[in-house]
Amino acid sequence: MEIINNSYEIDNLSYALDKYFDENTVFFDIECTGLSPRKSFIYMIGYALRLGNKITITQLLAENEAAEIEIINEFENVISKYDKLLGFNSTRFDESFIIERCRKHKFNTQIKTKKHTDLYLTTTKAKCLLNLPNYKQKNIEEFLGLNRLDKYNGGELIPIYQKYSLSGDEEAKELVLLHNFEDIKGMIYIADILCYSDLLNSEIRYLTHDKDAEKLRFELETDIHIPSSINKIREYGMYIIKENRIYVTLNLFKGSLYTFLPDYKNYYYLINEEIIIPKSLGESMDKSVRRPATRRDCKINAEGTYVTLPQGIDAGNLRTFKETYESKESYISVDDITPTLMIKIARYMLKH
Repeated sequence: MEIINNSYEIDNLSYALDKYFDENTVFFDIECTGLSPRKSFIYMIGYALRLGNKITITQLLAENEAAEIEIINEFENVISKYDKLLGFNSTRFDESFIIERCRKHKFNTQIKTKKHTDLYLTTTKAKCLLNLPNYKQKNIEEFLGLNRLDKYNGGELIPIYQKYSLSGDEEAKELVLLHNFEDIKGMIYIADILCYSDLLNSEIRYLTHDKDAEKLRFELETDIHIPSSINKIREYGMYIIKENRIYVTLNLFKGSLYTFLPDYKNYYYLINEEIIIPKSLGESMDKSVRRPATRRDCKINAEGTYVTLPQGIDAGNLRTFKETYESKESYISVDDITPTLMIKIARYMLKH
């Protein structure tokens, strides 16, 4: 087994890096000779530790399969001093692979006792914001603006490692070390992607709004500064997220809509006039000209300027409007919209 250490300084710790990669966390990544832990073995475990702004990446390299247990044992000694693990697709692959290899070696691993954050699984929770073609590590790196030197993937490195293992070829060794080093350094870099999943559940505060004849615009803020801007267009409007600000623009509809009264049981519907009247006024009328009003009957026409209310948003006590009773789309008067409702609409737009 060979142990290789490299350290570097980070100038500014981002929100996500400081939250998820603290000094009690081990960032790790394994390299193996195949995808099946029953047929393949781990030939390298790379891990990173943080002390303040200093990052140290350590690589445990096995020269052959017999040395696998040595690097696993060394890694177990390291994680015994820490409470948390962080990786990319690491709960489903790296952790499971280590457990299976430890089972083969009749070695008790403690990896399951650690609090484990998986960058991949956490990032996919923010698909509604990101819409990346896929959520592979290199695609996330590109989204965040990272260009790596290593051009290989894990599968392409297997024959290169085998060349090193059989002949001790130094160039092959440097290639596998570079790949693992950049994987870990890249994972540290893309920890910022966790901002987006955190943003979905963060506190959002109202700042200001204005409107003209066609648009309602409002500005909100959060405590989370995202690394790369996001903008999305919806049928009823759009939003832009830049740093810790959310800028929302909603389309306005000007015209005639109906509001439906909730207390329809208190009204009669006059059949010939096609109008509703309170029951207190209709009791003396002949039953042939009236009937109990239904929900569909109890509507009031109103001219105004409206904002689309996305489905599932509770407008509270505010009056809502529709084109017809059957319409799924609801509206609210632009004059009635409140900062609380603006925040609800923005949160809906971020998640859908």
